[in-house]
Amino acid sequence: MIALDIVRPAGWVSKVGWGPQPLGFNLDPLVQKNITLQGSFSHNWPIWERVIALMASGQFDVRPIIGGVWPITDWHTAFEKMHKGEVVKSVLKPV
Repeated sequence: MIALDIVRPAGWVSKVGWGPQPLGFNLDPLVQKNITLQGSFSHNWPIWERVIALMASGQFDVRPIIGGVWPITDWHTAFEKMHKGEVVKSVLKPV
């Protein structure tokens, strides 16, 4: 995990979202550098309310990061494009 290599001693790393299993890295740098590791689940109602309000006011424009819109039946294609780094965000629409 690159974050463990570059974080300063006594720093912290925040893990956002889900990832593949197994982890495939050593956690010993947490002890060696006295690093704090915290998980963050970004989907809670107060955050969504703030984001929706920012978008509605025009203060937060998501268009630059949306790489495409796909029907929900093409979800695999949309996720693969994000995984490969071809797009930042994919939008899925109900059929």
